[in-house]
Amino acid sequence: MAENKEGQEKTEDATQKRLLDAREKGQVAKSMDMTTAAVILFGGLSVFVFGSYAVTSYRGFMDYIFSNSSQITLNDTNFLAYYPGLLFFLAKILMPVLLVVLVVILTTEISQVGLKVAWKKFTQPEDYKRIFKLGSGLKRIFFSSRSIFELLKSIAKIFVIAAAIAWRLNSRIDELVGLSQRPLSDVGDLLFSLSLEVVLTVGVVFILIAISDFLYQKYKFKEDMKMTKQEVKDESKQMEGDPKVKSRLRQMMRSRIRNLMLQNVTKADVVITNPTHFAVALRYDRDSMEAPICLAKGLDYLALRIREIAADNEIAVVEDPPLARQLYREVEVDNPVPEEMYKAVAKVLAYVYSLSEKNN
Repeated sequence: MAENKEGQEKTEDATQKRLLDAREKGQVAKSMDMTTAAVILFGGLSVFVFGSYAVTSYRGFMDYIFSNSSQITLNDTNFLAYYPGLLFFLAKILMPVLLVVLVVILTTEISQVGLKVAWKKFTQPEDYKRIFKLGSGLKRIFFSSRSIFELLKSIAKIFVIAAAIAWRLNSRIDELVGLSQRPLSDVGDLLFSLSLEVVLTVGVVFILIAISDFLYQKYKFKEDMKMTKQEVKDESKQMEGDPKVKSRLRQMMRSRIRNLMLQNVTKADVVITNPTHFAVALRYDRDSMEAPICLAKGLDYLALRIREIAADNEIAVVEDPPLARQLYREVEVDNPVPEEMYKAVAKVLAYVYSLSEKNN
């Protein structure tokens, strides 16, 4: 079982965030053998496909050289004049194969990890510090368990590929032994076909090795990315916020809403109470409202504060326990009173308005 630096077991699968962070740092499950196998197979085949074109181009180049050898004089002065033509000739021969190899490399790499630039790999300060830590870098390269494993794996691959080549050559050993007795034209054909068979054999064997390595790299990456239970908890806190902080923020938000609600009590027309446990402040404007609005409501201490504010602002306080309890349960702050409660609330408001008219 994998462990972290503190010795804690990594038993939990990596979270999506951890995988995304790793990807942005260039840490992905990828097999270099897969790319190498594709280059050997398709790059080797492209040499044979474009071989006749290269031979024809080379033959034309040599014909030109021999035909015009008497007119060509190389010296320090005119050497650079022939240099661009030579580069163009080499590029014309090599470019098809190089383009195939480039496409194969890009296709194989992208098919394994997708197309995404690992920006954090180039922006993290610790990545640059590692460049200057020569001792630790050499230790990681030559003495780590991973480097030893890669070395053993490379040696095994050499033996496997060598065995595959030996098997292919051995299957045509009779033809190779009698090669000196065959016409020169047959020698070229035999070497061409044998070379093609060797390339195909090595390519196929390497692909089988690469598939095995890719599956191993996927498994190794999954194991390396595993997290301890504490790491999962810490990441959850980081993503969702510390529960203590969130609780404090909720408390502050409730306190702010409560203060705003209590400020609205000063605009109320009446406060209906239990009388001690419940208090609901209502406002009704005949010209602008279709029904009375609940400005504030509270239980126990908050009910007491609503009554105190009402008393300080000379707002009528009416005791009606059943109505107070029903309003508290069924009506939210800033919402109108439901239709089935109109009659009971209207009686209270009518009583308040009658008191107001008497006082005036």
